[in-house]
Amino acid sequence: MIGDSRYIYIKVVFIGKFLYLGWSDFLDNNLNLEQAKQFINSIVMAVVDRDGKYTFVSDGWVKVIGIPAEHVISKYSWHILPDTHTKQVLKTGKPLVAKSVFSTNGSPLFTNYIPIYDENGAVNGCYLFASLIGMEDARDTAQEIIRLSNQVDYYKDELSKERGAKYRIDQIIGQSPLIKEMKNQIIAASRSSSTVLIEGETGTGKELVAHSVHALSSRRAGNFIRVNCSAIPIELMESEFFGYKGGSFTGANRGGKVGRFELANEGSIFFDEINALSPVIQPKFLRVLQEREIDPIGGGQSIPIDVRVIAASNAPLEQLVESGNFRQDLYYRLNVIKITIPPLRERKEDIPLIAEYLLKQLNCELSMMITGFDPTAMELLMQYDWPGNIRELRNSIESAMNKTGDFALQAADFDRLSERGFQKIKNRALISKSFNLKQSKESLEYDMICAALKHTGGNRSNAAKLLGISRPVLYEKIEKLGIASEEGKQRN
Repeated sequence: MIGDSRYIYIKVVFIGKFLYLGWSDFLDNNLNLEQAKQFINSIVMAVVDRDGKYTFVSDGWVKVIGIPAEHVISKYSWHILPDTHTKQVLKTGKPLVAKSVFSTNGSPLFTNYIPIYDENGAVNGCYLFASLIGMEDARDTAQEIIRLSNQVDYYKDELSKERGAKYRIDQIIGQSPLIKEMKNQIIAASRSSSTVLIEGETGTGKELVAHSVHALSSRRAGNFIRVNCSAIPIELMESEFFGYKGGSFTGANRGGKVGRFELANEGSIFFDEINALSPVIQPKFLRVLQEREIDPIGGGQSIPIDVRVIAASNAPLEQLVESGNFRQDLYYRLNVIKITIPPLRERKEDIPLIAEYLLKQLNCELSMMITGFDPTAMELLMQYDWPGNIRELRNSIESAMNKTGDFALQAADFDRLSERGFQKIKNRALISKSFNLKQSKESLEYDMICAALKHTGGNRSNAAKLLGISRPVLYEKIEKLGIASEEGKQRN
């Protein structure tokens, strides 16, 4: 590309070497004198001295400008071309690239100015080299630059997809006050480069929060490197985090290895389950947060890094500090901005929204067309405590989708949840009743049948499936135990 700065630089160096160092260097490179002259005169080029007077103009320059060389040599450049930038270059000693100058016929020249220095480093003149001639050249170059810029943006987007954040804040589903407050904390954290500590139970979505912080931040174009501390063996943590130089230890890669911190330079690094960080590595981890530099294994010097650290823990770090399993000073370094994710049992009003969102996701993944949830199924989801949080909810919905024979998920499809719910009923029944085995058995059956009928909306077929008995047996027990007709009413 004509306007490319590297292309211009190569040509200017070539010309400068020819004019300033002499002919012999070119002859040494198999370029004869005649070829050198032809090259110089084919381009639009001029040279001025320290006073700004022309000392040389090429045939190409004369042709474009329209003034004979004898009328130009020893004349001030600004007298010939009033809008030239030679004064600025001679004064500052700094090169200029693609500055527009208008020739005598009104045609624009986009000219590069390269200062010439003497042996003492003082400005001794200036090379002028036109890289673009006329508006047609300028338009073509501008279009090429736009094309290349779009290409660069495309590859940046692709790289961001590969190494960037995969999730966004709008994928955090919920309208409860707790979730709204958490989203406000994420937005506030994204405006800073301070370290973020995310705490929450297993399955609450800590990684989703970390991705959201990075995606909203000024570092979103940089890498987002994810590290699961619990999945890395203790003996490999140092090399994984900080990297190593080739031949540092037996079995090391010859070319060395770039550590996770260095990969995340100018981006963000997310340490999931940082509570599993080895006590051996914690002091080195602390140093990175304090000094913002890393020491690769076998390396001779430290490498400065610009990284935003986001850490997550599924156990309160304060308790680990009190028990002596986590360094207090490291905890303080991590706990600059703290985001706590509420468990699902504390925001049950969000369950319908989350369940519908997960159902749509799973429909796409499993190529299914489940339309929604039967009211009794949704009631069951709302009543359950979800110790595994959203991850457990997703798994339960996926399991139910693979069992159902209906368009909408039924309570009977969530048999695992029912079994866990019935266990509570069993415990209560056994504790509250007398030691009479027959009475206790009948009381337990009564409670469980009523609960099953309630969960299935009175559908006896589904209730029988939940209870693991046949439909006729269920009818017998309903009649025998005297379960109220409104409880045992069949819905068909």
